Amino acid sequence: MALDEASLLFSPENVVTLRFYSWAEPSATFGRHQSFQFVERELKKEGKPALPCARRITGGGLVFHGEDLTFSITFPWGEPVTPNEIYQSLHNLIGEELRQEGISLNLKSEPSAITGLNKICFSVPEKSDITTPHGDKILGGALCRKNKRGLYQGSLKTSLISLSLSRIKQAIFRGVCVFGRQKPKEDIHFLEHSQTALLVEKYRSQNWRLRVP
Repeated sequence: MALDEASLLFSPENVVTLRFYSWAEPSATFGRHQSFQFVERELKKEGKPALPCARRITGGGLVFHGEDLTFSITFPWGEPVTPNEIYQSLHNLIGEELRQEGISLNLKSEPSAITGLNKICFSVPEKSDITTPHGDKILGGALCRKNKRGLYQGSLKTSLISLSLSRIKQAIFRGVCVFGRQKPKEDIHFLEHSQTALLVEKYRSQNWRLRVP
């Protein structure tokens, strides 16, 4: 999570970045504005009270990780583009690349019936999420904007796609190329920025983890 925020803060203004990452063990992340008490309750319901979890800088709901493909994108975000337009554009482009690989999918056109901050991301698809023809959520994401740059953090359920991991990554890469109108930078050396260590400490801290929305 710290490296994603570093990508947002320290990457060059007009550059698009793409970072894929995985998890050393089953884990969870939750949205910037979610209640930690809600997260604790949900982890207990799942029988995973000790599951490692981290608060994201982006919004969105509680996401369980371990068997998903997780990735982040940073990009120039000027006015007057809305978050809904970002989701629709990015998911349309990634969805089209997956269709070219022979995957049947839909883009959800209607808002979710579930409202409020405290929700589990993959329980119900949101508007512009990528879903299977049966309505199961394949890809969802969350956004944050700072200093005219945006951060998108996405989670894709690879178990719902009969495609190798490398081909899924290639499809995402091609979609991001069109979305950002440039080849995304993947060798992100600026993550060695001197302030990145401070971000690591921020995400480890109880002050951030327990943050009151």
